[in-house]
Amino acid sequence: MLKRIIDFFFNRRIQITTIFLLFISFVIFMQNSHPSIRYLQVWTGDVLEPVKEPVIWVQRLIETRKTNEILSRRLIYLSQEATRFASLQEENKRLRHMLDFKERSEFDLLSAMVLSEGINKSVNSLLLNRGSDDSVKINDPILNVDGLIGKVFWVGKSSSLAQLLIDPNSRLSVRIEPSGAKGILQWYGGNRFLIIDIPNTMAVEPGDLVVTSGLSDIFPGSLPVGIIRERDMAPDGFTFLVYGDFLVNFNQIHEVFIILK
Repeated sequence: MLKRIIDFFFNRRIQITTIFLLFISFVIFMQNSHPSIRYLQVWTGDVLEPVKEPVIWVQRLIETRKTNEILSRRLIYLSQEATRFASLQEENKRLRHMLDFKERSEFDLLSAMVLSEGINKSVNSLLLNRGSDDSVKINDPILNVDGLIGKVFWVGKSSSLAQLLIDPNSRLSVRIEPSGAKGILQWYGGNRFLIIDIPNTMAVEPGDLVVTSGLSDIFPGSLPVGIIRERDMAPDGFTFLVYGDFLVNFNQIHEVFIILK
């Protein structure tokens, strides 16, 4: 390989020497301060200007593109940081509300984090990070600062499963305030519920609050559940079908409380 390179330069030594001497001569020539030479330098610059402009334009375009790439990466980074900051703010707000709620509550509340949802295919459920080691038992009620969520139906040593009120098999004895009418609540799709067995003699109106009745061995009375939106006469002609919305947004549950008994 080295021999081939040496042979290449040796065979073209005259051409290479000529080019080198021409380059040196041109450099010396361009550094001369004679007026004629200065005029020639200016003339050369004018001749090369049309060629230089596209070259400069391309260089600036490349520099602009690099700058835009840098700014785009920085914008993405700042956007991610802003999202993370907003998420931390929201989490901090939720945790402060939970702390205030726990301090004001009359119950023995154990805080828990939601690890995942829908882990049990037969039950609309949440997996929590608390279990028997934390004194959690089957049928312990679960709620958050907005209202009732459901109950514990399976307990392990360090985790447990909660059956939600939006499970199709869930039934809850409730009371409607201020009338005191009692009925059975069940999920009606989305974040809505249906209450049956409400006598049509009771004054039930949209905007009324729905709470637990206190007739259950599982749920204490007066736990907030939802808000009445409308009512219809049942087919039997003696009772109302009452529809409403849960207070809890079941699509955004991150932390909960377990009522220890």
